[in-house]
Amino acid sequence: MAVRVSDEIECPECGGTGEERLGSLRLLCALCQGRKQVGGNTEPPDDEPRAVWEHPAVRSSGLCPHCLGAGVVVAGGNYAEAPCPVCSVRDR
Repeated sequence: MAVRVSDEIECPECGGTGEERLGSLRLLCALCQGRKQVGGNTEPPDDEPRAVWEHPAVRSSGLCPHCLGAGVVVAGGNYAEAPCPVCSVRDR
């Protein structure tokens, strides 16, 4: 059973803007889904968060879903940049 918050409050994730920025992309806030508030009777039940590349705006952007057009990704747990395994192979 999902837990619901009774009172609506400003979304703590986006600060009430309803969106998140990822580089030049403006995406709906993953927490409030663009409503700018969380809680209340319209609050959807808690679900697992989606990966950013599953967001409809990213899918329709034409950007590489792994590096979002940066051409590099963070490799392993050492925070070293490496060529994107998807678009660097595609460009060869």
